[in-house]
Amino acid sequence: MAHAARRFFVRNDSFKDGLIYIEDEGDVRHIRDVLRMKIGDGLVACDGAGREYAGTIEQVGEVVTLSVSDIVHAVEPRTKIALYQCVPKHGKMEMIVQKSTELGAVRFVPVFSERSVPKPKDMERKAERWRRVAEEASKQSGRALVPVVDVPLSFAEAIETFGEFDLVVFPYEKEDRVTIKDVLLKYAERTGKDASAGGHHLAIIIGPEGGFTDAEAFALEDAGAAPCSLGGTVLRTETAGSAAIAMVRYELEL
Repeated sequence: MAHAARRFFVRNDSFKDGLIYIEDEGDVRHIRDVLRMKIGDGLVACDGAGREYAGTIEQVGEVVTLSVSDIVHAVEPRTKIALYQCVPKHGKMEMIVQKSTELGAVRFVPVFSERSVPKPKDMERKAERWRRVAEEASKQSGRALVPVVDVPLSFAEAIETFGEFDLVVFPYEKEDRVTIKDVLLKYAERTGKDASAGGHHLAIIIGPEGGFTDAEAFALEDAGAAPCSLGGTVLRTETAGSAAIAMVRYELEL
């Protein structure tokens, strides 16, 4: 397989008549001017949905054209994890998206809670930036799937979506007895699902700087989310989501 640095994501409409057309200007410049790839060189194109296409360059110009030599269904984490992240300050969301993508998250939902930063006027521009960060992190970490970055939700709107998941957990600094492992074991006992079998669809919701208010914590529990501890130290909002994802994947998959 081609080196990870030679993996590129393409849109669904990039596949025509057995060929793949890489049209993104930044990717084309990188292939042509940075990597200096030529006709006959191989690279991997990913459709963002879990499939990789090993291809050979047929043409390099304003567009890079590939012929497909092999199709690979990349191995993704068995547990599908969505990270609901209350939006933090000072650009921290980019690091959260990057590291959580590397750890296997499949979806990000920005949430505006009581202690979040105010919703900015350029929200769509920020969301598009987060999508680009997710794509770059997928390239770097060798994933063939680009996590979805949802439109931002209010705290109340976020709670209304919890029915989509098998389990929702929220790390909470005031919970010092029940660990995330305890929650996962109880979930497996209640449902009869073998934790190692995969196919779980989980959500993790992380509070902002300052954490959830008491009212928000009560609302989360009322909506069926399980409070849990991530250990004896209080983690920053930009650390907690990645830590929780790693713990879930270790418990359910490794």
